[in-house]
Amino acid sequence: MTGFSARVRKLVRTRAGGGDITLACCEACGTWLGEHGGQMQHRVSRGAGGSKDPVINGPANAALLCGTPSSGCHGDCEARHTERAKEMRRRGFWIEHGTTREFDPRFVPLVLLGDVEQWLSGDGRYLDEAPQDVAA
Repeated sequence: MTGFSARVRKLVRTRAGGGDITLACCEACGTWLGEHGGQMQHRVSRGAGGSKDPVINGPANAALLCGTPSSGCHGDCEARHTERAKEMRRRGFWIEHGTTREFDPRFVPLVLLGDVEQWLSGDGRYLDEAPQDVAA
């Protein structure tokens, strides 16, 4: 598998809805998306050919965003060299590739509306504090 499974998509959409999938909103701007709107963004991209890495395809690496790869908040993440893309990067909605903690989506928080930092757990929840460590 090289993308988000149905299980991961449901966990992320439920997280973005505060526990109710029908209330899901864009995690970047707060636009209501409901049960089917928006798209999942890989915070760290899968790369050419995809990835089988469970972290890359797991909930900590997923953000529910409005738009498409060329519009809305999702488009802002994909347009890597614009000012808006730089802001989305600062807020953790996309992460460069690397091999240390600062490139691991489990240790890079999302900055939600209101400048609230939330780390993303492997089971799809928001965490108020950075994890000290995670199981491999």
